[in-house]
Amino acid sequence: MRVLLLFIDGFGLGSNNPEINPIVRFGLHTINQLFDQPMISDIGLNLTPECCMIPIDTTLGVEGLPQSATGQAAILTGLNTAKAMGRHIQAFPGPQLSNIITENNIMKRLTEAGMLVTSANMYTPNYFELVAKRKRRHSAITLAALSTGMSLRSLPEMYINEAVYQDITNVTLPDFGVDHLPVLSPTQAACNLVNISRKYSFTIFEYFQTDRAGHKQDWLHAGRILRLLDEFIGAVYKRLPADTLMIITSDHGNFEDMSVKTHTFNKVPLIALGYRAQETVGAITDLTGIAPAIVAVLGKDDPCD
Repeated sequence: MRVLLLFIDGFGLGSNNPEINPIVRFGLHTINQLFDQPMISDIGLNLTPECCMIPIDTTLGVEGLPQSATGQAAILTGLNTAKAMGRHIQAFPGPQLSNIITENNIMKRLTEAGMLVTSANMYTPNYFELVAKRKRRHSAITLAALSTGMSLRSLPEMYINEAVYQDITNVTLPDFGVDHLPVLSPTQAACNLVNISRKYSFTIFEYFQTDRAGHKQDWLHAGRILRLLDEFIGAVYKRLPADTLMIITSDHGNFEDMSVKTHTFNKVPLIALGYRAQETVGAITDLTGIAPAIVAVLGKDDPCD
C-alpha cells in the first residue's frame, strides 16, 4: 500500500455564499461530483469504503485563529502542537516547534520503520542559500523531509519529471530566476506526481497558493487556482494506482472566505480517495488524527521495495 498526501494550505469549509467563498463561486467540480454536494461548512460526514469527506477541527482547543506552523506540525506529528506551545504559531516554526517536528514527524517514523518516503516538491537551486541568509525559512513540511536525511528535489529532478514545483505548472519559476523549464498543464504535473508516488510508501506534496490568494483577497487568482486544482486533483485521482490512497487536507481556513484577510475558525476538509479510504480516515476528527492513521494503515503492509 502507498499513501499520497496532498496538502493545500489555508483551504477551509466556508459558507454557501458565492459573494465571499470562491469555492462556491467557481467550484471544484471533481470533488463536488464525487460527493454530490459542494465543499461548504455544513457538508457533514460522507463515508464510503474508497471515497471519504470529513470536516475536521483545526482549533485543537486553543484560543485564537489557527495558524500554519502549529497546524502543519499537528498534521505531521499527530501531536497537539498548539497546546504544547501554548498558542497557535503562524507561518514558519521557531526553534522549539522545529525540534518537535524534527523528532516526531510521520516521515521520520515511517523511515525508521523501513519504509520509503519522499517530498515531491521541487526547490529552487538557491533555496539553501536564501535560508542561510535568513531570507527564507523552512516550512514544517520541509523540516519533516529534511529530518529523514533525504535530499530535496531541485532542477536535476525537474529535468526528468521527478519533481513538482509548488505552483504545479512552473508558471512562477521565472520570478525566482528559473526561466528555462516548460510550463506544464495541471494534468502533466499530476502524471509526474503519481509516477513519483509509485516508488514510495508515503509521498507528500505541498501547495500554498490558496493561502496567499486568501490573504490578498485576490479573486482573479482564486479563480485560476480552482481551475488548476480541479484539473490537477482530477488527473491524480484518475491515474491513482489500485494500491494507493490519496489524502487531501489543510492546516486552517482562509481561502474560503474572501471577506477577510485573516485565517478563519472554519473546519477543513479531510478527503480520502482510493484504497482503504474509510478504514484509514473514518475515525479522524481533527488535525492530530491524520499522522497516526497513516502510520497505522501503512504498518499493516510490508514496506515497499
